[in-house]
Amino acid sequence: MKKLSLEQMHACALEIFKDIDRFCRDNDIRYSMAFGTLLGAVRHKGFIPWDDDIDIVMPRADYDRFIRIYHSDRYRFICRENTPECYTAFGRVVDQRDTVLLGTKPWHGKTLQTGIWVDVFPLDYVPDDHDTYLSLYRCLQTVSIHALLVRAAHAYLVPGMDFKTRMRIRYAHRFHPNANREDPAQYALDFITLIRSLCSNETGHLAQVSCGDDSAGWFEKELFEQYTDLPFEDGFFRAPKEYDRVLRLLYGDRYMELPPKKDRKTGIFRTARVYWTHR
Repeated sequence: MKKLSLEQMHACALEIFKDIDRFCRDNDIRYSMAFGTLLGAVRHKGFIPWDDDIDIVMPRADYDRFIRIYHSDRYRFICRENTPECYTAFGRVVDQRDTVLLGTKPWHGKTLQTGIWVDVFPLDYVPDDHDTYLSLYRCLQTVSIHALLVRAAHAYLVPGMDFKTRMRIRYAHRFHPNANREDPAQYALDFITLIRSLCSNETGHLAQVSCGDDSAGWFEKELFEQYTDLPFEDGFFRAPKEYDRVLRLLYGDRYMELPPKKDRKTGIFRTARVYWTHR
């Protein structure tokens, strides 16, 4: 199988993003660019050159609607709520026709084949007191980190994997036997149930807690009630109207400055590669 270059990954992900955007606009589903994708839209008018994917967020109610009604002639939305083999507490719109993702931290079982993706994260209500929010976040982050370990322990070998990836998978199987005995799909479902039980009461703040990457994303809910369109590559996509406030919360006041060259790394290449299926 032939690997996709980063530029090819960008092009494929952009086509998925356009499909999501059309569907959400047609069906009055709120979404917005988020995290590195939002930063890329503002700072680069497109992808951050070393970024590997597209991230969007939806308020939980819109996310649940998206689960129920999203359909596409080419792509599929996979999440634990609609796919028993899913290992994550958030969802992805994926290509299953032209590309395949192979790596050491699988996000679904081996009977599925998925390739290029767009991450779709729900935004949940979180406490208005910041210290209480941080306590909640740290607890959920602990669960999220363990979920990654369980996923790694269930990585599977497939034809075409390079030697280094095979060795990492064998290492995870051998040295994490307790994680290997856990069911990552059930773990994901339990995690989602926990989030929904802890974050069901309406508050004045929202956060993305399904994937514990950064506690800085503690937002006043009003930031995700009004939207604007921003240029991203060759299209326009939704962003919070006060995107500057969102980016300052996430990345600080100097977010328009480029990081040092040593930090400009493509994260996905540490654990996975994407391949064409028919080339």
